[in-house]
Amino acid sequence: MTFLNRVLQIADPRGRCNRKALLTIAVALLATQSVTCLIHATIENMAAQIAATAVELACIWVATSAAIKRLHDMGQSGWWVPGFFLALLVWTLLVSFGSFLAFGDAVTSIGSTEFMIHTAIVTALPFAVTIWLHFASGDKGPNRYGPEPDETGISAPVQKTNMGSAEPQLA
Repeated sequence: MTFLNRVLQIADPRGRCNRKALLTIAVALLATQSVTCLIHATIENMAAQIAATAVELACIWVATSAAIKRLHDMGQSGWWVPGFFLALLVWTLLVSFGSFLAFGDAVTSIGSTEFMIHTAIVTALPFAVTIWLHFASGDKGPNRYGPEPDETGISAPVQKTNMGSAEPQLA
């Protein structure tokens, strides 16, 4: 399989992804994000800024697709991802409201103890979900989202045939 085909397979939210592949994708995305942050911080060229932003958007897509594939590996629907984003929004709003009630304007001072407490509480939910995605066991054998991932850690999505039965996509 060519590099481009592998990238397209990873970017496709259908199919399954095991823990090993999710960790590999996460490390690659972290390295890519580090480079794009460096570009944003040091290069003032507008074309480079636009390119870095496009890469960041692609990283968001790949991360979301990998999370969906990981949920599929555990037999769960990918619709949990938008549900998580909604829960994260509500969580962040509630924590922010509570932080302002408890700390006042001090919570907006970057680097202050109040800001650090607020940030730790807000990030607790996505951190917990990330840990769960990385450590939860996947289904053994095929499930409704595809066959068990191969040695690459990713499996092809299930395709519906004309007769209504599910078969894994080979390409």
